[in-house]
Amino acid sequence: MIRNTFFDLHRFVNVCRKEMVEGWKGNLLRIILMYGVLAIALIWNAYVEYDVYRSKESIEGGLWSFGVVAFIWGLVIMGCLSASFTMERMKTKTNRISMLMTPATLFEKFFARWLVFTFSFLIVYLIAYKLADWTRVLLFMAKYPEMDSIGSVPLCSYLVAGCRDSMEHWTAFSDGRKFLLGVSGYFFLQSCFVLGSSIWPKNAFLKTFAAGVILVIVYTLVGTTLAKLLFDGNRIDLDWPSEETGMALVTVLFFIMTLVNWVLAYFRFKESEIINRW
Repeated sequence: MIRNTFFDLHRFVNVCRKEMVEGWKGNLLRIILMYGVLAIALIWNAYVEYDVYRSKESIEGGLWSFGVVAFIWGLVIMGCLSASFTMERMKTKTNRISMLMTPATLFEKFFARWLVFTFSFLIVYLIAYKLADWTRVLLFMAKYPEMDSIGSVPLCSYLVAGCRDSMEHWTAFSDGRKFLLGVSGYFFLQSCFVLGSSIWPKNAFLKTFAAGVILVIVYTLVGTTLAKLLFDGNRIDLDWPSEETGMALVTVLFFIMTLVNWVLAYFRFKESEIINRW
């Protein structure tokens, strides 16, 4: 009998342990696949750079810039893919019954899955990326032992301007405000796939991606049509906010929409107990 009807830390830890033990094979295969994709991308780029520009003294800048771009794109794509697996256990009748009959509250079940496939993914992804990067380093140190400039990607200095030694080269984000905007955008995008996995447990990634593309196209067409009808080609001078204010508003909006998507995903999961009971 469950005494605490919402959240109990000890019970939640047991649910998390159960989720990781039961799905360790599938999760391990995904981690290996993630490491393999990152390693192939980094090694392929390094092979091209060293093979073509091997005679030049400084080629690490190009390698590290590509490494940071690969890190960001890999994080976005694999993060959304990981989020789409949040409710994958609800797609078959056997797993659905097993999950719904687990002696824990619905919030604990949802929170455990959400924690594994969103925030825990970030730690696993960072480890997989660093392993892939060091694989590249070790491979090319063995191939070109005469070169002293082979090193791992300095993520901090190439990711955000203002970090150590980041003022002398290209960075993915020119300041902390743009970096925070990127973080909020990532979590918003990932939360859309968490919501999609609650709505469509089967093929959640493809269905959520297709739904997102359709919504963007529809909103763009509707917005463009309304603008033409309302303004009729006349130029309207609006008092737009400054760039800093605009970025702050968009960042806050992204974080709010992220929370909304997470809450909607939880309530959709609560409804599934009734919808899928039979």
